[in-house]
Amino acid sequence: VQAVANIVKEGRQYRGINLDFEGLGYKEEGEELSATKKAFNSFAGLLAEQARQAGLKLTLTLHPPNSAYQGYDYKTLGELVDRIIVMAYDYGVKPEPNSLVLQAVEQSLQYVPKEKLILGISVPGENPGSLLSKVGIAKKYRLGGIALWRLGLLTGDMWDTLRNTIKVKG
Repeated sequence: VQAVANIVKEGRQYRGINLDFEGLGYKEEGEELSATKKAFNSFAGLLAEQARQAGLKLTLTLHPPNSAYQGYDYKTLGELVDRIIVMAYDYGVKPEPNSLVLQAVEQSLQYVPKEKLILGISVPGENPGSLLSKVGIAKKYRLGGIALWRLGLLTGDMWDTLRNTIKVKG
């Protein structure tokens, strides 16, 4: 409970809270995996409730459903929080294969409304063409947006691609 209060207190300095919680459920199964999901749902629910009371939006940044980390109950979390950033990357091949990114998006959309789902894109290993294709996936599925990891690694050509293909929401 104190950890949640501290997160909300820190979040008041910003427009909301983005909790990047990685690694849940790796190599777990059965009751152990169920317990992990239940515990994280409980934590996220408490944090979401406190964030709403403070007038803050809560975003979770999570491994995708098609990853080795199965400790996320996308259905429950999609109901609890304002947004979910699906980290559709780190599949091992660079640039990230569109087929796996599409699979991550489609699996996530089975549980999370499209307006709440944000496509996470890892800049390292991408190029202007592959970045454009990832943005195209977000547009095709009318997702809530994109999130970029490692902005400092965007090249001039990548910035140009973004400027020419996306609209920044206020």
